[in-house]
Amino acid sequence: MLILTTFIVFTFIIYLIARFNLLSGQERFFPIFIFISAFSIIISSGVSAIVGKRILKPIAELRKSMNQVTQGDFSIQMNQVYTIDEVSDLYTDFNIMVKELGSTETLRNDFVSSVSHEFKTPITIIQGYVQLLQDSELTPEERAEFYQRILEGTQQLATLSDNILKLTKLETQNSEIEKADFRLDEQIREVILFLQPKWERRNLSLDIELPNAVYNGSEEFLYQVWLNILDNAIKYNKENGHISVKLEEKSSVFLVEIVDSGVGMTDAEAEKSFDKFYQADRSRKTEGNGLGLSLSQKIIELHKGHIRVNSKLDIGTVFVIELPK
Repeated sequence: MLILTTFIVFTFIIYLIARFNLLSGQERFFPIFIFISAFSIIISSGVSAIVGKRILKPIAELRKSMNQVTQGDFSIQMNQVYTIDEVSDLYTDFNIMVKELGSTETLRNDFVSSVSHEFKTPITIIQGYVQLLQDSELTPEERAEFYQRILEGTQQLATLSDNILKLTKLETQNSEIEKADFRLDEQIREVILFLQPKWERRNLSLDIELPNAVYNGSEEFLYQVWLNILDNAIKYNKENGHISVKLEEKSSVFLVEIVDSGVGMTDAEAEKSFDKFYQADRSRKTEGNGLGLSLSQKIIELHKGHIRVNSKLDIGTVFVIELPK
C-alpha cells in the first residue's frame, strides 16, 4: 500500500513540474528530485495510515471475529465505532448473522438433547423388561405382561421416529404443500372411529357436530392434526370424561373446536404446549413424546391457518383450529 501510494504521489508531482515547467535548470534537478521523493513518502505514509485505520483495520478486525465464529464462539459482537457507512453496515450485518447462528446452534443443541432423552426412556424400559424375562421362575401371566410392555416400548420408539421424520420434512419444505378438495367432516369422523377402542376403554362420552364441509388442503397432513389432538383429548382425559368435537363453516374460514374434560394445563404449560418435546411433568407417566402438537401447529401454518389452546387445570382443554378457505 505504501509503495503504491508513493508511486502515485511521485508521478503526480513530476507531472505538475513538467506541465508548468517548474524545473528550469539541469543543476536544480537533483535537489528537487530529493525533495519530491521525501515529500511523496511523507504524503503517502499519511494516506496509508488513514486508509489503514479507516478501512484495513476494520477488515482485519472482522476477519479475526469470523475466525472466532468458525471455532464455535457465537457470543462475539463487533463494536460499531467506525464512521464509514459501508463498514458500519457490514458490522451490523455481521452481528445479526452471529446472533442468528447462535440461536440456531442453541435450538440444535436443545433438539439433540431432547431427542436423546426421549429415545432413552423407552429403550431403558425395554432393557429392564428384557432383563426381567431372564428370570426362569416367572409365571406365564407375568411373561405376557412383560412382553406387552416391551411391545408398547417399541411402538413408542416407532412413533417418536415417525414424528421426528415428519416434523423435519415439514420444516425443510420449501414449496407449497399439495392440496386437493376433500370432505373435512368425513376425515374428522374417520379419525374418531379409528380411536374408538381408546375412548371406549376409558368410557368417554362424545358430542359430535360435523356438518358437511368440503375443504381444499392436504388430506394426509390434516389427518395427522386431528389424530394428534383427539389422541391427546383421550389420553389426558379422566375416566368417564367427555369430549366435544365441532366443525363450523364461516364466510372465510372453517372452525374446528375440540374440547375435553381432562386434567388440563396451567397457563404456563399451555403457552409451551406447542414447543418440541414439551410435556408437563405430571404427564410424563402418560405415553407420549411431546411432538404431536408441534407437528400439528406446523401443518396448520402450512395451510395459512391458526391453532390456539385454552386450558384450565383439572377442568379441561379447548383447541380451536382455523383453516382459511
